[in-house]
Amino acid sequence: MVNTIVGIVGSRNTGKTTTTTNLTNFFVEQGLRVAIIKFMQHKFEIDPSHKDSASLRKTKATTVISTSPYETILFQQTDQRTNLQTLLQYLPPGIDIVFCESYPSKFPTIPFIFTCKNVEDFYETRKRYNSQEPLFITGIITNEGFNMLEGIPVLSNIDSRQIQQAFEIISKIRSEKEH
Repeated sequence: MVNTIVGIVGSRNTGKTTTTTNLTNFFVEQGLRVAIIKFMQHKFEIDPSHKDSASLRKTKATTVISTSPYETILFQQTDQRTNLQTLLQYLPPGIDIVFCESYPSKFPTIPFIFTCKNVEDFYETRKRYNSQEPLFITGIITNEGFNMLEGIPVLSNIDSRQIQQAFEIISKIRSEKEH
């Protein structure tokens, strides 16, 4: 069972993927097993349309699994977004933390990291997530020179010292769940 699930949320082009990438790499370097669940609003193509796997995905099959010696990809046709509990069942055993990029605000509440462009974007994101306070704030807003915003740390998602701080904040919630 996964110990910790953290949502990385914010408006478009605020630094969600940079945050997810940098935190994931840092956590893995610390010896933790990390999984990422990316929530998207659109269909996506992994293979070019002229490849066999893309043709198979266009069939009426409910599930298509593409596998190679390097990776396995599961595609399932749905008429609605799959809930978090179902997605967690696809993860291999031993995952320590799951980062959920672009986690839907209508899903059950989990701890969040807000990525924001500016202060106004912070307030809009907080409103969208029912006034929940994030663990910390990151993204383009860090260019504005804030260290704190309404008592919440503002941390760079590219500065190694501040990524270490982010790791410590998330590790604290991990250890609280273990006890």
